[in-house]
Amino acid sequence: MSELFAVCATYEVDDGDARGFVLARLDENGAVKRWPILIARQSKNYYGYENACPHEGTRLDLVPGEFLDREGNFLTCGRHGAKFDFDTGHCFIGPCQGKALTPIKLVIDDGDVCLVDVELAEEDGLDIEDPNEVPEVLITGD
Repeated sequence: MSELFAVCATYEVDDGDARGFVLARLDENGAVKRWPILIARQSKNYYGYENACPHEGTRLDLVPGEFLDREGNFLTCGRHGAKFDFDTGHCFIGPCQGKALTPIKLVIDDGDVCLVDVELAEEDGLDIEDPNEVPEVLITGD
């Protein structure tokens, strides 16, 4: 049986939007490290990705501001402007064209968006002063 970890409720990610989270994960040496992820939604479909641009590994949501385009079609790197398909994570414009965001397997379970079989650390908060102040993911459309 697969182990599930509830990240958020389904209603917490609006249709055509994405939301970033910072979790704690163990690295290959057993050390605790921050693990920024994002959960995106289009209609009833939810997509999970590591929140790291394949170009330089920076978070997609570095630049705060207006993140959602009218259609909510593409995830965009706030640093380099690379554009990624919502449902595949593939970059089609920008310096990492042809590469893709690292997908995270999600399952919807009883109204929660859950990670599947991911080993998380037993850290709570990761020294974040206010966990609600994680910037949202930049979304644009062309």
